[in-house]
Amino acid sequence: MALGKSKKSKLPVEREKIIADNPEKFYTFEEKELGTGKFSIVKKVTHKQTGKQYAAKIIKFDDTSLQYAIREYDLMASGKLTLDSGKTPVLQEAYLVRKYLIIIMTLCEGKSVLELFAKRHSITEDDIASFIRELLKVLLELHSRNVVHLDIRPTNIRLPSGKIDDIKLLDYNSSRHLANKKAGEVVDVIGDTEFCAPEMLSFDRVQPGSDIWSVGVIMFILLTGISPYYHEEESQVSYTVEKVQYNMKIPEFDNITPEAKLFIKDIFKRAPEMRLTAAKALNHKWLSEEYTSMRKRSIITQQDTIGKTDDRLYNEEEEEYVCASCVFRTFEEEEHVSTEEEESDSDTEDK
Repeated sequence: MALGKSKKSKLPVEREKIIADNPEKFYTFEEKELGTGKFSIVKKVTHKQTGKQYAAKIIKFDDTSLQYAIREYDLMASGKLTLDSGKTPVLQEAYLVRKYLIIIMTLCEGKSVLELFAKRHSITEDDIASFIRELLKVLLELHSRNVVHLDIRPTNIRLPSGKIDDIKLLDYNSSRHLANKKAGEVVDVIGDTEFCAPEMLSFDRVQPGSDIWSVGVIMFILLTGISPYYHEEESQVSYTVEKVQYNMKIPEFDNITPEAKLFIKDIFKRAPEMRLTAAKALNHKWLSEEYTSMRKRSIITQQDTIGKTDDRLYNEEEEEYVCASCVFRTFEEEEHVSTEEEESDSDTEDK
């Protein structure tokens, strides 16, 4: 049930439950941003009547990109992201104004996974296993509903309470519902190349295994502080991912358990159907109770390197952040154009 009242207006896209009004009538938007991406900005909002706090994802669109902006809303509205575990944001309502689709959802604050691990006094493989186990459980739920995330990277995983097994998987802009998850589907999205599976870069069919690849990349970073496919040249990143060229013969792997190494090898397979599924990964020996003592004896001392990788990834993402005024105008009002956006559009055209 919407918290605001729907206002009749001719919208560029029709959805029964999308409200054609200015959300600032119903919510107070905080100035500070919780997060920023290539297409959206997230802010904390407070409902004026109830006092409840939510996250507002403000997705900027134009005539050609609205169909992609609305896709995330459709997936959330379908209920396929409302998981029993509660580890995904839940849609409250949505507003459509000129240039912006505003999705009001569950507020998910907290450090990103790399930020949290980088600041921990001590880390063992067992800590990393606890995190990986929870991430796989979320993916098991999503994949059972034929949903693939397709943009699993550190900034999209938050730990609200600071506990490594309390995670929230965010940002479903790239996600898809597959008609047949075994056959897969060709998609038109590419996330962060370092975390993308080979089939995404070559525009082959994605499958649930495409998400599992990203889990392997994050696990590799948590164990060593090093991103397995990182190179300064973007073309080289794509090449090493597509050729599955990564290096485990580095000093950082000297004290890592054999089962952790095997777990990664079982993920980094070129063909997605050959990788561990979420279910098989959860039953892997590395995550088993009987292997707990081995995991606890494996001490990770790469906090500084994890922190440096986190900083690099953040700075790289920041270069592509969307420029948006976040001034809302309904379709009955004149469009607002800020100076910053005009300059951003001009820079894009010059390139």
